[in-house]
Amino acid sequence: MQNQLSSVSQHWLRLSLIKKRSPAFWLALLEHFKLTIEQLFSLPVGELSQCGLKPDEIALINSPGDEVEPIEQWLCQHPLNQIITISDAAYPERLKQLDSPPLILYCHGNSKLLKAPQLAIVGSRKATINGLNTARSLAKELGDAGITVTSGLALGIDGAAHQGAYPTSGRTVAILGGGLGCIYPRSHQALALSLVEHGGCLVSEFPPWETVKPYHFPRRNRLIAALSSGVLLIEARIKSGSMITANLAADMGIDVFATPGNINNPLSEGPHYLIQQGARLVTSSGDICEELGWVVKDSEDAGGNHQQDDDDEPLLKEFAGEPINIDYLVEKTGLSVNRLMPRLVELELQGRIVAVPGGYTRAMGPVGS
Repeated sequence: MQNQLSSVSQHWLRLSLIKKRSPAFWLALLEHFKLTIEQLFSLPVGELSQCGLKPDEIALINSPGDEVEPIEQWLCQHPLNQIITISDAAYPERLKQLDSPPLILYCHGNSKLLKAPQLAIVGSRKATINGLNTARSLAKELGDAGITVTSGLALGIDGAAHQGAYPTSGRTVAILGGGLGCIYPRSHQALALSLVEHGGCLVSEFPPWETVKPYHFPRRNRLIAALSSGVLLIEARIKSGSMITANLAADMGIDVFATPGNINNPLSEGPHYLIQQGARLVTSSGDICEELGWVVKDSEDAGGNHQQDDDDEPLLKEFAGEPINIDYLVEKTGLSVNRLMPRLVELELQGRIVAVPGGYTRAMGPVGS
């Protein structure tokens, strides 16, 4: 979308910035009075009042539109910055099925992915190493098959899913719980940059400058569920945001999948409960594709075997069973912390090592290997 907003886009944007009214309110008002967005903004004060709007809301509608300027400045900061309004052709039809769909989507990256076949992968922020490797492996298999993987850029399962999918042909979409100028968690800023560089997209319904708030996450979760053809849960407690996402998907009639786990692991409670309630048990990406009727290429055809050996990164030879901390690596390799950290971040993004309490450990092989 162009950096200079059309009048229609400005109208939707101004409505979205009125905090005390939900998107559902504005859509219902337009429907009730049989108004277009342009007609609403052309009404005189008296008729706006008759529509049930308060004086401060009428003042915002009749304002010169100065509140739009920061958004236009943000759009000019990067060619990949864009907004999609609910009346744009690029707006995902799936989101319009929500009770209160966002009037505006802020995007950084390839927004065409929002209409691509998507599979959401969600789970615990405090996932086990096995859970992280499962998420990373399944995301890679799906991505190699051309399926876009969608998640919330959180720590744990979300991050592992993005890591597995971003280098693939399917790419990945990250739905944020805050503005695009406030990447959260900060430790995932490099991951956010990498997924966009590889053709993925960052998406938010919040203005770029809005910081993350706890009540933002349920709103983010509904977008993750609604955009996807299915939601896969990997490790989660019964009472968790990931379970909320899975339940939202079920309420929308979206297929829910879950991976089984150790019965003694509290993080298996969520997936096992969903399986008991009828979710499809998943042990491979093929289970998902079969259920959703996706005809995909073999992962070998879709990009070959991308597994890298240790010869291209000697640092990997330092990782064995126990977690290794930075001090050990500095002493062992003779490299400074400033030189080590970028290499460790890259290895983590590649899914070859995993950050754990006490340092880093070697990532396990793909599921079923």
